[in-house]
Amino acid sequence: MDALSVIEKRLEHLNQLLGPLPTDEGQSENLTEAILSAASFLPSASTGHLSDGAARSAILESFKRKDELEAYLDPAFIEEKQDIKAKEMYINTIANDLAGTFETLQKIKTLEPTLGAEYFRNLPDVSDQLKAMNTTMAEQKQANELLEESLVIAMQRYGEIQAGIKDSLKGMTDRLDQLEERLAQKKKEDKDI
Repeated sequence: MDALSVIEKRLEHLNQLLGPLPTDEGQSENLTEAILSAASFLPSASTGHLSDGAARSAILESFKRKDELEAYLDPAFIEEKQDIKAKEMYINTIANDLAGTFETLQKIKTLEPTLGAEYFRNLPDVSDQLKAMNTTMAEQKQANELLEESLVIAMQRYGEIQAGIKDSLKGMTDRLDQLEERLAQKKKEDKDI
């Protein structure tokens, strides 16, 4: 039931984003009904047996954007993407500041003999520390890229798992239908006897 509740939440979220669907002859249709109605067109759209070319192109266009929709509707994806973006912005901001500070220090060191001031000679040498910090920042940036790649792989695996659950649910529904048919036949036979 967890898979169904997740799908239901995602559909409700999409309903909220899209707003009410346009009415057709005074009847309103929710998103679930619209998806089920569109699902009936999918087999004929994929084989090219639709008489309406506009309907076929609209369905094919929706197929092209399916991955984008799945990624957008995944509640965890948005939060993870925001976390990654925040970390990236922080790293990029700090890296630029460190690079600027390192360049300024190098300029000061080149101007030291010209200025001849004694306090320039007493400055501690932090270039090694700045280089180490730059290296650390580069490593963190690489780690974030690896994290982003692993998130994409995890999302793909999530899609595979979701497809497997849908198939399992369909199989269970088919078995329940068969059992109901057998039960109805058995009751009918019992009544006949």
